[in-house]
Amino acid sequence: MAKEFKKLRGNRVYVEIPKKEESKLIVDENTKEALQKEMLKKMSKLTVYAVGELVTDIKEKDVVLVDPGKLKDALLIPLSDEKDVLLISPFDIVHIW
Repeated sequence: MAKEFKKLRGNRVYVEIPKKEESKLIVDENTKEALQKEMLKKMSKLTVYAVGELVTDIKEKDVVLVDPGKLKDALLIPLSDEKDVLLISPFDIVHIW
């Protein structure tokens, strides 16, 4: 599959964002809490979409754990109308699953 860009430069990593199921239903606090826990579980295993040319030990399609404290500050990059990714530093990747 062709990427939406030519080359990711430097010491950068794009990771895919898990799909968040939108709901039009109003849920109680217990259900909302359970849904948030489920989303956190999904965020603990993110798939690498692309790596910069300076990144040597992480590859496309690797599944990684990103430091949760760094995830909240990660930049959301819209690559196309259908594809958004998070921009992170390889130093924020804790381990490869």
